[in-house]
Amino acid sequence: MKKQLLLFATFFLLTHTVRAQFEIGVSGGYVNNYVHTNAGYRAFTQYHQYSGFTAGLVLQYRFNDWLAIQTDPSYIRKSYELRRDHFFDGIYQYNLNGYLQLPLMAHFSFGGQKLRGFVNAGGYGAYWISGRVKGAMANVFSSNPDVPDDEQTSDFFRYNTAYHYDEKYTFDSRRDRRMEWGLVAGGGVEYLLHKRFRFFAEARYYYSLTDQQKNYMINQVPRYNDTYVLQAGCLFNLRHLFHGDAE
Repeated sequence: MKKQLLLFATFFLLTHTVRAQFEIGVSGGYVNNYVHTNAGYRAFTQYHQYSGFTAGLVLQYRFNDWLAIQTDPSYIRKSYELRRDHFFDGIYQYNLNGYLQLPLMAHFSFGGQKLRGFVNAGGYGAYWISGRVKGAMANVFSSNPDVPDDEQTSDFFRYNTAYHYDEKYTFDSRRDRRMEWGLVAGGGVEYLLHKRFRFFAEARYYYSLTDQQKNYMINQVPRYNDTYVLQAGCLFNLRHLFHGDAE
């Protein structure tokens, strides 16, 4: 009987402590992604950053007032633009890629009781779940007249209708590496309201260590995501979620 009471008391204390220190919330924000690669093998071709968004949950376990561990299961759009110029001016493609992402970070905070600064650092894993490509390419079947002899070849799209496309990306298991691993770091500010809500704003950087492609060809040029995020959100302490107090 005493052992049962002791186990029950221990369990109660542990669950009460977890509730007191565990916080859950939501976040969302703006994403700017760039593909770090070398386009020198393809003349008159450049890669550009492209905007996206992220949305998800925030789970945080606080060890004390300055140290916590945090994870953010979320959806994030890591897109980029490929654009050609000079003779190929007018040819472009947007790659709109969606990932399910899970960072695991140490959360360091500092400052006053209500308004504090913080730094996050750790690693992440992400799975490429969806893709879409849209753009324009030269239409070799165009019935419009050819470029006149006295005009520049770069004026092709003034005389020929480009072929526009917008379609779902088809994954190729021989080429596409859908799992991504990398490092993450960020910093921001947070504000504690009524000891119940913790609002925050953060700038974060995701550095991919994984090529988007498998080793499927000779002299392959790797492509890595560089992702910048501006996000905001709110955390709620589980103790108040279960008990409804603001002590």
